[in-house]
Amino acid sequence: MDEAEVRAVLFDLQDTLVPSGHPAEHAAVSRAMGADLGVDPAAFAAAVTETFDERVRGLMADVHHTVRYLARRVGGSPTESQVESAITRQLNYSLSLHAATWALPALKSLHKRGFKLGLVADCGAETVAIWPQSPLADHLDAVSFSCQTGVRKPDSGAYLVAAAALEVRTGECVYVGDGADHELSGAEAVGMRAVRFRARRHDELVGSEKEEDGDAFDLDPEWSGPTISDLSELVGMIGVPMPRDGSESRTFVSGNVVPWGSKRSSR
Repeated sequence: MDEAEVRAVLFDLQDTLVPSGHPAEHAAVSRAMGADLGVDPAAFAAAVTETFDERVRGLMADVHHTVRYLARRVGGSPTESQVESAITRQLNYSLSLHAATWALPALKSLHKRGFKLGLVADCGAETVAIWPQSPLADHLDAVSFSCQTGVRKPDSGAYLVAAAALEVRTGECVYVGDGADHELSGAEAVGMRAVRFRARRHDELVGSEKEEDGDAFDLDPEWSGPTISDLSELVGMIGVPMPRDGSESRTFVSGNVVPWGSKRSSR
């Protein structure tokens, strides 16, 4: 890796900066939300699963609209109080995952050395809603949420909009992720260098459970590039970047930004 050219590091979110949570946990939260809404819990949980791509692409607007839509999809007509109860449950769960982040020491070290840091996340509206309270928010200079940009990895736009917000060229970026959804090859396709993150701690905590569920923990078995098990390894791997320009302002990438090379999905 040519250290002199690297000015920015972009990160995936789930299982890279924060745990994604076990599928059983997600299902339990969804069922509890269904009970909050006065609808069949299993049907509501199924609706949450079935609409994953729509939610992550931002086709259901904000959290409030999403929860009410899903309740009506399974025959419910919840009160405002019921909707708020379900939303609170969902956001508290999302915040608990962010609170379990292992990434802060590495992010602080990278920032101290002058790297610009960004996030490229495939996520729903709940992540946007809790982001101001996330312990990660103060350590990232720009964020690109798929539910606002309308594109998911490995679409080129997911990476390009984040690089543009950081005001760096793609060739000056290193992308770090666990390898889901071909995100590493997607980053390389736009000129970034990619590093796979596979945490030892995550292996120990959930690897066996995922195997029991029939899920392969190695999300990108064909990956032959660099792999790290601790984000602090990045500091030594990419060296010291060019000095910052002195600006510490953080850029929020909104849904009004249309990524290059991408077509926003129709509603």
